[in-house]
Amino acid sequence: MEVYLENPGIIMPGKSTKNFASNINQQLQTVLLKEAHALSLVCKALPDNAYLLVEAMLNTLGRIVFSGTGKSGLVAQKLVATCASLGIPSFFLHPHEALHGDLGMVTRGDLFIALSKSGTGAELSIITSALKATGVTCALIACSNGALAREVDIPIILPFEQEACPLNLAPTSSSTITMAFGDALAVVVSTLKNFNHTDFARFHPAGALGKQLLQVAPLMYKAPLLPFVQADDTFENFIVTITEKKMGIGLVVDADERLLGIITDGDLRRACKKGPAVFNATAVNVMTKNPKTIRHDELASSALNIMETYSITTLVVTKDERVAGVLHIHEVIKAGIKSL
Repeated sequence: MEVYLENPGIIMPGKSTKNFASNINQQLQTVLLKEAHALSLVCKALPDNAYLLVEAMLNTLGRIVFSGTGKSGLVAQKLVATCASLGIPSFFLHPHEALHGDLGMVTRGDLFIALSKSGTGAELSIITSALKATGVTCALIACSNGALAREVDIPIILPFEQEACPLNLAPTSSSTITMAFGDALAVVVSTLKNFNHTDFARFHPAGALGKQLLQVAPLMYKAPLLPFVQADDTFENFIVTITEKKMGIGLVVDADERLLGIITDGDLRRACKKGPAVFNATAVNVMTKNPKTIRHDELASSALNIMETYSITTLVVTKDERVAGVLHIHEVIKAGIKSL
């Protein structure tokens, strides 16, 4: 049984249409193969001057300005997002809005990159002419050697045969290769700028990777919450400090807040086994020397590794050889950090 809709060109499959799913999957594969072929063609016949655009992006002191209309405009906006996430300052400029005041957003030192499948466009032509007059470098990424290629400083004409659309009209393969080439530009430029995991995390603080690259400092407890204890503090005094600060530990420090040792619950239990003599003990007699510590600029995931390895719940955080804070395992887990 087949169900015919109002549109005579659409036939919904019934139970008897066994090959429908297979035929549809084949059609999907055909389209994907056409787009894959288009990408393969760009790889095999990459324009010799492609490196010039990478060089221009590297040398740009300002921002990368992407522009285009229609589907090219959508690709341009996606490339802005890619560049931004990889630490390349950029923004999208709509050609129509540019001609009505927004062109003032582009300044000397920026790099203007126009996207156009045909390599033409009256608005883009006016824009590039105006920008070049002010000393702004202009580039073009196109799939055809149109008039704009002769008006910009860096024309990149990608090899292109046909769209994946059976009518060879809808921007499919052309937008795919333009986007892929733009992604390649962004990745290569960021790599040459030594953009690393830490840099990426700065621009994705709420993402999974950003959390894994979060440093210790934002999660640690700082003064005046820290349970600082002097080496000669009596048992009665340092017990009061540990109780008041509610961290379950005492940090034995010198006058410059350099760490001498740490007093834990275990240290207190061992000291109490000595009986009444414990009341004559000072902090230096009870503390554990050389406790586990971590620098303030190390990764929280590294801190979690240490705490899990040694079955401890707190780490003393140091900066310039002084106590900067205390990191508790609860704060690390609450932040969504996982051990590496």
